[in-house]
Amino acid sequence: MLLLRAADDATRTAEKLRAIGFIPVLSPVLEIAATGAQLPQGAYDALLASSAKGVELARGAEAFKSLPLHAVGEKTAHAARAHGFHPHVVAGNAEAILPRLLARHPAPTHFLYLAGRDRQQTLEAGLKAAGHRVAAVEVYEARAAKALSQEAVDAIAAGEIDAVLHYSRRSVEIFLALAKAAGSLEKMRAIPHFALSQEVAQPLFYDNIPSVGVAERPDEDHLLDLLASEAFNAHGPRK
Repeated sequence: MLLLRAADDATRTAEKLRAIGFIPVLSPVLEIAATGAQLPQGAYDALLASSAKGVELARGAEAFKSLPLHAVGEKTAHAARAHGFHPHVVAGNAEAILPRLLARHPAPTHFLYLAGRDRQQTLEAGLKAAGHRVAAVEVYEARAAKALSQEAVDAIAAGEIDAVLHYSRRSVEIFLALAKAAGSLEKMRAIPHFALSQEVAQPLFYDNIPSVGVAERPDEDHLLDLLASEAFNAHGPRK
């Protein structure tokens, strides 16, 4: 299994893959780094976080721990709890959390958003359209890798990769570009790809990848359930 997540996340996912009978090949296409941005002081009503990294890498977030924090994804909520916050509204993706936020905050609300530099605008746009204020602070960024790992290149060349796992739209876009640069894209077209959500899978559809599976819900458990339901490990662990 070719795993493209950032290094820390990839290590944790690799352990889960081994536990269900797969051999992971790691090739992080993103490196997560703090931007060093300071959170602006102000009269905010609530915090937003769409990624665990937004909570973990936010400088000065301690000053806002008395505010309710709304999290996209249980992993983000877990990180928030670990840092002393108390998540109120938790949902799997921006589309799911938006109506719940609007129901919880019927009056105009000032949100402080612990955001990444490259992100979807769904959450901010939806809140602003409903009359809320959103102060987005880019506390982390995802830097693109310059090449696939040598382990991945060798495994692809040897025909040892049976599937690819995708966790973010941007990582898919970077992967496709790197695979093309390495001369591996055509081989990658011939194997199944599994994506966390329809949004993540969009670049694969645009690139006419023939076999793309999408998790029933946008979380890792459902993605791995989808993977385990396929027949790739019918003859024992494989890459």
